[in-house]
Amino acid sequence: MIILVIIGLFHISNTSKASGDIPSINSNLQSGNEHYNIIATDINEQKYSEAKTESDKTLEYYSKAKNSTQNALNKAIKQNDSIQIEYLNYTLDEINMKINATYEIRSGINLINPDDLSISENHFQTSNQLIQNTTQYTDKRNQLEKQYPDKFID
Repeated sequence: MIILVIIGLFHISNTSKASGDIPSINSNLQSGNEHYNIIATDINEQKYSEAKTESDKTLEYYSKAKNSTQNALNKAIKQNDSIQIEYLNYTLDEINMKINATYEIRSGINLINPDDLSISENHFQTSNQLIQNTTQYTDKRNQLEKQYPDKFID
């Protein structure tokens, strides 16, 4: 049996300068995380076709979150706001890692062989590790929020 980590909800604080993009980022990340969790459940239940369909949805939401984050980052760059730039770069790093994790899991699904699951399991484990590593970016953002609370409170 293959067990994958189920990721929790992701929420970034509302940055004042790029606040117009924050609701879209949060909404798309939350939806992407929910669909990633469905992938994990489907794989554990050996519903590989359903898992592949969910991976498409997951990538769609993470891509939308990435685009919204890039828009917010561009605004922060124009305003030369180094704290928001750093914060949004951490957000982009996390989203990119989640996208890579989703591609890894999709590769594993595409390589399913009932006689030998080892190749697929390697992809699933890599995906799992990537998802676990995303917490480093949450920690870095939380640290910035504590250091510069005025930047993250409307």
